[in-house]
Amino acid sequence: MLEIKYFGIVLENKKLLITNKIEIGNGRLMLLFGNNECGKSLFLRSIHGDFTNYEGEILIKEKTPLFYKKRKRTLLIENESQVLPSETVWKNIILPLPKITKRTKQKVLDLFKVVELENIRDRKVKNISYSQKKFLEIIRAVIQLPYLILIDDIDNYFDSKNMIKALKILEYAINNGSTVIATSKNRIKNFDDYFRVQKNKVVKL
Repeated sequence: MLEIKYFGIVLENKKLLITNKIEIGNGRLMLLFGNNECGKSLFLRSIHGDFTNYEGEILIKEKTPLFYKKRKRTLLIENESQVLPSETVWKNIILPLPKITKRTKQKVLDLFKVVELENIRDRKVKNISYSQKKFLEIIRAVIQLPYLILIDDIDNYFDSKNMIKALKILEYAINNGSTVIATSKNRIKNFDDYFRVQKNKVVKL
């Protein structure tokens, strides 16, 4: 589903995240981890279609990243929360959905229970915590069932207890064929595929 060939991010006179080939199939949970400032965020932005200053080729279902970004089939969750502060938690979740079926509504409510958001669904987002905002963004992403969900610095959002809950939410998308690619500083348990940034190169573990 995702294929990256002869990739390297070009910054001034140096290249970061050099790799010959990465292939990730449907329904996989991948983690890229390494120190800060090693280019992990730019890697996700490249896959999303936001950053183009790289060498090599990125294909998602044999199409370019920009093709699926325009169709909102790849979703990127970054450190800065992308929410509407004056709207409710519920409104922020359902906003991208063309319509809300009874089944979709029940699934959102089920996911709320996993992360204990059911009691604040009508609260304005400006009055909830940072980790709750990130739960909101992840639920909003998985309920759309995109091809790719990209999560930058996932270990910045959650402690170990809440990380388990976040991965539980992501299971819904993975079980329906979505692939999740997350970055972190350290290795996190329960991912399917692990890649480490080592001396500007991406190494598969």
